[in-house]
Amino acid sequence: MSSSPTETTVQVEMPKMGISVSEGTILEWRKRPGDWVEAEETICDVTTDKVDVEIPSPASGRLAKIVAEPGDTVPVGEPIAEIDTGAKPGESHPDESHTEGSAAGPVAEAPPAAEEADRSTFYSPVVRRIADKHGVDLAQVHGTGIGGRVRKKDVLAFVEAGGATAEQPAERPLHIESPYKPDEPAAKPAEPAVAAGDGKTTAEPAPSAPAEAEAEAVRREPMSPMRQAIAQHMLDSRRTAAHVTTVVEVDMSRVAAKRAELKETMKRRGVPLTYLAFVAQATVETLQEFPIVNASIEGSDIAYHDDVNLGIAVALDPEGLIVPVIPRAQRLSLEGLAAAIADVAARARSKQLEPDEVHGGTFTITNPGQFGAVIATPIINQPQVAILDLEAIVKRPVVVEGPEGDSIAIKPMAFLPLSFDHRALDGTTAAKFLSRVKERLEGGVG
Repeated sequence: MSSSPTETTVQVEMPKMGISVSEGTILEWRKRPGDWVEAEETICDVTTDKVDVEIPSPASGRLAKIVAEPGDTVPVGEPIAEIDTGAKPGESHPDESHTEGSAAGPVAEAPPAAEEADRSTFYSPVVRRIADKHGVDLAQVHGTGIGGRVRKKDVLAFVEAGGATAEQPAERPLHIESPYKPDEPAAKPAEPAVAAGDGKTTAEPAPSAPAEAEAEAVRREPMSPMRQAIAQHMLDSRRTAAHVTTVVEVDMSRVAAKRAELKETMKRRGVPLTYLAFVAQATVETLQEFPIVNASIEGSDIAYHDDVNLGIAVALDPEGLIVPVIPRAQRLSLEGLAAAIADVAARARSKQLEPDEVHGGTFTITNPGQFGAVIATPIINQPQVAILDLEAIVKRPVVVEGPEGDSIAIKPMAFLPLSFDHRALDGTTAAKFLSRVKERLEGGVG
């Protein structure tokens, strides 16, 4: 606990960051005790279960004490630091200890940085993600944070200075080849047992790998707060919902033709037109016909929602994924949906979402097809009752019925799996819902 604030001390509290957010975890401090800070200047970074947030100082003054260290999870409203508003800019001020009970003596300058706790190997998820993307060895980066901690700006400066080794590929391979080659000779059989002098047979002991090599084969890192939250949320969903997945196959020929027709016009308006936008429009329209699929379960009740608050799953490689919500999606046109999807995806990847933008969804669409996946069984985003999966659009030979009989044609096809909660709806309803989505897409949507 922190000491009681004086008349000139203002406590920095963990702020309320959204309706559903009750706590935050300190990622890093941008200021040290003894540093001067201006009102509204960012003093630390906090992560919630989904987004990172910059915390501003509530007043101008000198940072007197840090109460919560990086990695600490603090409830909303609890103190994380203290600002001495009675101090003046330019005054010499002792660098107070992070821990309580340390008296501030009449020291003219801050203690050496070496006396601070060594944080040079404490890396936030943001720093790790940037380093992974650019192939940066974080041990080579000079940290300017407290205790030598490497901050986001340190990694970016290192990259701009040409310190990155190599860009990693944008996409991982879809599969890994088996090490077995059919033209290679079979493995040499094990040596037979050898008779010992006493007539007993003994087997030649297999050579064991050195202990050092075995130790180097495993690298352990703590899960990020986001990864932990995703893990818990997915486990809770599997325990809670009666998961069932049903799939339809859709001919995307008319959607492809319409996209080709509108793509350049929308591009000039600054709106990228993706296949996902067409699927979103068809889904939103169909959800209004099947309100049970846009519902949620609350105890023993089913809550029906008037608005379609559409969640769009966005991959944040390597941290995981986040699901920003497009509110009242039923009011948007195709162009409006395309613009909204591009906006939330870009802001999700640049860590600019507000906490409330990842809550309140009534239905979710995920899009692993952009990475080459062809079929999946997604987990429902609780407390919703269904999630739709857009898989890769692949050209395949299909049977086409015509007045003169059947023929084979090459068509852009895609699977649409729908995972649903059997507690809220049955397979018949799910199949009818998917069939209507398919109908709309094969008709070019609107």
